Amino acid sequence: MKNVVSALALLALILSASVYVACEQKSDFQYASRTYQLSFPKDHAAHHGFRTEWQYYTGHLRSTDGQRFGYELTFFRTALSLSEVKSSDNLAGRKQLYFAHFAITDETNHQFYHAEKQSRGSFGDADASEKYYKTFIGNWSAQQLGNYTLLQAETDTLSLVLILDPLKPVILQGDAGYSRKGEDEKNASMYYSYTRLKTTGAISILGNRYTVEGESWNDHEFSTSALDKNSIGWDWFSIQFSDSTELMLYQVRQRDGSAGKFSSGTFVRADGSTEKLSVADFTISPMETYTSKKTGAVYPSKWTLAIPKLSMDLVVTPTVQDQELLTKESTRISYWEGRSTVSGTRQGKPLSGNAYVELTGYAQPLSF
Repeated sequence: MKNVVSALALLALILSASVYVACEQKSDFQYASRTYQLSFPKDHAAHHGFRTEWQYYTGHLRSTDGQRFGYELTFFRTALSLSEVKSSDNLAGRKQLYFAHFAITDETNHQFYHAEKQSRGSFGDADASEKYYKTFIGNWSAQQLGNYTLLQAETDTLSLVLILDPLKPVILQGDAGYSRKGEDEKNASMYYSYTRLKTTGAISILGNRYTVEGESWNDHEFSTSALDKNSIGWDWFSIQFSDSTELMLYQVRQRDGSAGKFSSGTFVRADGSTEKLSVADFTISPMETYTSKKTGAVYPSKWTLAIPKLSMDLVVTPTVQDQELLTKESTRISYWEGRSTVSGTRQGKPLSGNAYVELTGYAQPLSF
């Protein structure tokens, strides 16, 4: 899940309380289901028939002078009225809400920067096309150019221009892309990932420009449902190991502190084949905590991941403690999303890598 942005399917990130009030009944929208068959490149584009959708990118970058950075760029869309969205192409933009989050972690200087945008798209300043993959808000955008994806974002203090090239085929999360999150089968998203994308380009921080290369991760989810009433948030991990394998894990946290039974994961082998993980196959145990000076939220800040099914034991450590995003002007949800490193063993052999971790429901429970 994603962002979500993940269970990933980061179902709550894009919806503020005001959005829920504005939305028509969920029955007016299409739901994720096992009968939906993902098809590409068609499903890279937007799905206005579903209420909620996001394209989520994170990555690990190194500059030519050896500095290391992490980045997040995520685009969210939510529909307000399905009937009006379908009634006229001219009205579609005005019946959608668009949000975006942009963050850079400067590991060398132990600094974290983030920004946000929102728009109704009323004047052509935001859109998510249903015909091909392009989503944008102002000068922030993600679009497909042949086999590549171009990411762009710029603020007064930060900028990013990156080209992403898939090194592995698309991975269908859950059951052939159907990712269930709750007791009701409609509590689910359609969810796929690109778990390793070669990344080149440039970033700038406070006027300092860096030519960078590295590897990125992309999640795309679309759905109509929210979390179960007993769920308050999630802990989500995307891990890229140095041996060209990847791991996605998420646990949906319940009000009693337990991991929800629909928590799950996927291990991606070097050849692109996958092994699915259920909640019984792994444990996520916090080792340390971090208290935010901005919100007072107490986040776990280091974890052990035990996956007996894969004979894998890992320690995940943030590179910077404060990687909390406050999104008062867009989704109105404070959450922690940060670059981390990984060490451990698989089948008794040393293992290392990079990770992104997303933590929601700590500053305030996600309740719907």
